[in-house]
Amino acid sequence: MGSIIREKRKALGLTLQAVGDTFGITRSAVASWERGDTRPDQDKLPALARLLKTSTAYLLTGEKQHDRAGLYVPFLAAMEAPEDVDLPNPTEDEFSMVPQLDIAAACGDGKYVDHVVVKGGLAFKRSSLRDFGVPEHAARIIYASGGSMSPQIQDGCVVLLNTADRTPKEGKIFAICTPDGGLVLKRLIWDYHPTMGAQTWIMRSDNPDKSAHPDKILPPDDRTMIVGRAVWNDNRL
Repeated sequence: MGSIIREKRKALGLTLQAVGDTFGITRSAVASWERGDTRPDQDKLPALARLLKTSTAYLLTGEKQHDRAGLYVPFLAAMEAPEDVDLPNPTEDEFSMVPQLDIAAACGDGKYVDHVVVKGGLAFKRSSLRDFGVPEHAARIIYASGGSMSPQIQDGCVVLLNTADRTPKEGKIFAICTPDGGLVLKRLIWDYHPTMGAQTWIMRSDNPDKSAHPDKILPPDDRTMIVGRAVWNDNRL
């Protein structure tokens, strides 16, 4: 998102200070957005999109809405697109509101999460959810954070979860709440691990740098909760 904000701001000839003044924050805070150190609050995104003459969807994904063939559209409280941006108009018959969990799956060392709050969401095509095998009541979205699942899942991308699918499956990616790592997105692998001295479920990062992102055992206790299986981000998972 940061590079998109920078690109749009510069194209419009806006200074960091000008953007900061719009939201009552410092220029350094805007610079932090652009570096990717922080992200704008969700409630600032519609206004930021209007200021930068783009859509909230483009800020979040870097893709024009029509590029996704209408798979989903933003459906957040108080969201308004600029007049010159052509966004599809979601209807109740065609689209299903998929709640956004107000947490980021940490594709790295994890972030401590002591509660989950639903905040806004995206409207997905019902036909797409059926195609993904996701029951509407079990669909949730999160925004990934970090680089351990790169290149498959990039920092900041939308991830669709099937919270009805919580049984470990070989080679599939799950959102997992662990006692020491918060909520993480990891690929589950059934393999031998020397610490256990036996076959066990292993949480594996897609990032090839294993010194930074080593395999970890899926903790076998009741403090570990599989939230759901990741079924889509920009492609089917």
